[in-house]
Amino acid sequence: MPTITLKGIPSLLHLELKKRAEINKRSLNNEILVCLESFLGLRNIEKTSHLEEIREFRRTIRSRISNELINDLKAEGRK
Repeated sequence: MPTITLKGIPSLLHLELKKRAEINKRSLNNEILVCLESFLGLRNIEKTSHLEEIREFRRTIRSRISNELINDLKAEGRK
């Protein structure tokens, strides 16, 4: 896998990346990769593909869960 070294990163940018990495429970390197993928639109392609797989799976499910059933199950758990 190729490697890139970034030099001359402004302190504020470095601090913000570190904060985001901590919030998202990622390493600084992984946070930078996620930011780059998002900026370049690579994350959206992955999400779109994943959502289409989910939609296709949902079409194969025969039974439907109604709001009424969900509410009944929630109420049952609270008794």
